[in-house]
Amino acid sequence: MESQQQTMSTLIDDALASLTAPKPVGLPTAPEFLSETQWKVLMSLMDAIIPAVRIQTDKTKDKSNRDTATLYLSPAEYSEAASSLRKAAAPNDISADLIEDYLAERPSDNPLFAQVLKVVLSNVPPNKQRELRIVLSILNTRPGSLILTSYATPLPSLSLADRTNILHNWRLSSLAPLRALFKSLTTLGKLSHLRSSKTFFPLTGFPSLPPAWVATPSYPYTFLTFPPPSPVSEISVDLVIVGSGCGAGVVANRLATHFGPSLSILVLEKGQHFDASHFPMDQTAGLSSMFESGGVVESDDGSISVTAGSVFGGGGTVNWSAALQTQDFVREDWAVEKKLPFFGTEKFQECLDYVCDKMGVTDKITPNHGNRVLLDGAEKCGYKKRKIVPQNCGNSPHDCGYCTLGCFKGEKKGPVNGWFPEAADQGVRFVEGMKVERVLFEQKQKDGKKVACGVKGAWTPKDGRGEQVQVVVRAKKVVVSCGTLWSPIVLMNSGLKNPQIGKNLYLHPVNFVTGAFDEDVRPWEGGSLTTVIGDLENLDGKGHGVKLEATSMLPSLILPFLPWSTSGVDFKLLAAKYRRLNNYISIVRDRDTGSIYRDSVSGQPRVTYTPSDFDRAHIMDGVLALCKILYAAGAREIHPVMTGFQPFIRPANPSDGSQKKFDDWLEKLAKFGNKLLVAPFVSAHQMGTCRMSAKAKDGVVDERGRVWGTEGLYVADTSVFPTASGVNPMVTCMAIADWIARGIVEDLEGAERPATARL
Repeated sequence: MESQQQTMSTLIDDALASLTAPKPVGLPTAPEFLSETQWKVLMSLMDAIIPAVRIQTDKTKDKSNRDTATLYLSPAEYSEAASSLRKAAAPNDISADLIEDYLAERPSDNPLFAQVLKVVLSNVPPNKQRELRIVLSILNTRPGSLILTSYATPLPSLSLADRTNILHNWRLSSLAPLRALFKSLTTLGKLSHLRSSKTFFPLTGFPSLPPAWVATPSYPYTFLTFPPPSPVSEISVDLVIVGSGCGAGVVANRLATHFGPSLSILVLEKGQHFDASHFPMDQTAGLSSMFESGGVVESDDGSISVTAGSVFGGGGTVNWSAALQTQDFVREDWAVEKKLPFFGTEKFQECLDYVCDKMGVTDKITPNHGNRVLLDGAEKCGYKKRKIVPQNCGNSPHDCGYCTLGCFKGEKKGPVNGWFPEAADQGVRFVEGMKVERVLFEQKQKDGKKVACGVKGAWTPKDGRGEQVQVVVRAKKVVVSCGTLWSPIVLMNSGLKNPQIGKNLYLHPVNFVTGAFDEDVRPWEGGSLTTVIGDLENLDGKGHGVKLEATSMLPSLILPFLPWSTSGVDFKLLAAKYRRLNNYISIVRDRDTGSIYRDSVSGQPRVTYTPSDFDRAHIMDGVLALCKILYAAGAREIHPVMTGFQPFIRPANPSDGSQKKFDDWLEKLAKFGNKLLVAPFVSAHQMGTCRMSAKAKDGVVDERGRVWGTEGLYVADTSVFPTASGVNPMVTCMAIADWIARGIVEDLEGAERPATARL
């Protein structure tokens, strides 16, 4: 066995030695759901959102000689734009040709833009796709265009100026559906542009590959397959875990290291596994390959976007390494108010310390420019709760800003690099591409409980070429760990009638503030989130408030949220300042909740959530604080990401009443507020939809993670949180999963010794 491992290691090392860049992962094939005419209308809108910009010449002074899909600037305006791009790009030297190409770039000239857009739209819920088809068809008729745009001309025939004016009218409309349409379309345009632009990286000097990149070996996982011709495969194990995220990793590790190979464990993941040789993924395909619905999940009303991992390792593969323990006031709330005393005990603290020690969590971190700005500016503003955010990086510095698209060094000790290898060495097996539909139950016991006896789902080959196979996994214990979005869907599909399933959704909504600096900050360098300010975390005296944090600065992840307020050219010029930008979030511990339900057509999770007035007020307090911090830290420009609100531009002369101008601007910002569909609300933390409760009527699982009304069925992920955690949830999730896993050990040891099952 040892010899085989050595041979495998040698083969891996030889293969990695031949790599000079990560293995490419292409975009998935997107099904067509728009007609040619509908697509033409959509692209005419995209060309207005990301317009082609050219200099006006003597010939094009005559409008009859102009391309109606191009914005023409006077020589003085064009020169000013070019000067802005040169200044933003310095010291990266750029040519006049590159400036011209960047300004002239537009969606309809870029086949990759169309491909990216199709992939994103393919993940939109069926009813939203239907609504989009209807709107695009209406816009291609004279009567319909008149109703929706006030122009009695089909939209593709209108000039770029008219199409831009329509976008502004939708933004300012009194009708929420039109404001939502503006928000969705401009976001689609920006993200598709940034994932497909041929000029953005050369212009900004962003290295698509980390300068320190080297091929790094990964643990050599093997995955079970279920090749046809059999339309249904059935296997048996002692325990099956649905999902491979942070909760699943801890549960698998705890059980495997306790029982060893005598307990057969199977981990099922609907996403795919990519080893370190694929990381970091490129900006074009990364989000489509590693995130739920390609990185774009919107609430039903369009007020908030949700980002969740959908890859082997789940959120632990794509998160930013933040390893914060559950705070005392949250623990007290859960222990006392929610009547779950475990959270107030030393046992929970032992679980927290155990998972942190296991992952080599360290606060020996050197903040990058963006995180230093947060600390330094907060100190100048008098904020006291400034701290380094520990990282789960195996006691290494881990200063890679790319790892939300995969950690090529393998330093981030999430499930893939930290928990599953040891479990695999003890015989745990894995399946990728396995979408579990429901839990299977035996007949009810005399006490009325349903006894879990396995799961059923569909397996799809990784290359997508083979046939889908229905798979039944028989098991004595079932652990559902597929996250706050999917765990309630699996339970709903399983016939459980508990009305709490899918309710109590917490999202930690955020608003953004972006600062532009005179110096070259190269925001892609260093760790993404290594500092936090906590002075505003308890604004209501009950533990609800905001924390202030920096963000990942990968272009495709953060720049699509920059405001589109005046025109597409302004967005292009602001995005081009990328190497001088830092971005920050005001992240709230939300008091008010939403829910998850199952889409009747696709079966996908749907999000019902609107950030409440109460929570938005707290987020706005954080936005104002971030603006003060950025001003104190010397930012040249401060951009609250709120469409229609102008940024603060620091006067070139410091004695030119700068403080008074800033104070006046800040007062206007406070009055403007973070209105829905004006400020983009985003969530990267989802919690609570299978919440833990002291009584069955109040939640979905008990204090040991056992699903109420069932036997042998557990949930172990962030969906069991009693309320919002108030901090990045990874460590809290893992600690709770460890507690649940310890209970499963006791349950198994209390029963007959599990027999080794067949695989």
